[in-house]
Amino acid sequence: MYNFLLAAVVLLGVLICFFGYRMVKFVLAVAGFILGASFVAGFGFTLTDGKEIVVILIAAVAGGLIVGALFLFLYSAGVFLIGAIFGILLFSGIIGFVNSNTSPILYILPALVGGILALLLQKFMIILITSFTGAWVSVMAVLYFISSDFSPFRLEFIDRLGENQTYRIVFSWLALGMLGFITQYIIFPKKGKNTEAVVPSDEQGV
Repeated sequence: MYNFLLAAVVLLGVLICFFGYRMVKFVLAVAGFILGASFVAGFGFTLTDGKEIVVILIAAVAGGLIVGALFLFLYSAGVFLIGAIFGILLFSGIIGFVNSNTSPILYILPALVGGILALLLQKFMIILITSFTGAWVSVMAVLYFISSDFSPFRLEFIDRLGENQTYRIVFSWLALGMLGFITQYIIFPKKGKNTEAVVPSDEQGV
């Protein structure tokens, strides 16, 4: 069952990596669900000290569905927020790479820049975000499948990674992400030729 779930995650990552722009509504709904569920679950754990697991899970699913629906139907807001999240993650990666500490308030600027760029350059930013996010999801799922003790969110595990292992992970992510970006942006027909971007009707006239 665990291996089946990992295979499903790998497939989902590949689909987002190579078809994210064509399935942008689905990507927005998934991003909204994850964001909403994570926020509600974290809030629930804080309030109950993690003692009401069932209630927290139900509330997290409900919160995820609500935020996912908002992302789906409020298209511009969803695009802005995934751009903001991407900006925060990119800034966090840079800070982590240079081993620098910074004030949380400084994350506001990359969030705003990412959100505004996502609105102004929708096709480019959606393709950029989906290709590299999908690639990261796929690479992480494959590594979980290969190594049962793989845990990229634990500092002690990251410290144990050798330099060559780190380079291989980063190179695999960048290579797959770039391949997905090229596939989406260059190989697929551009908007206005044979296919149209998956954008709500109220946005097409903008």
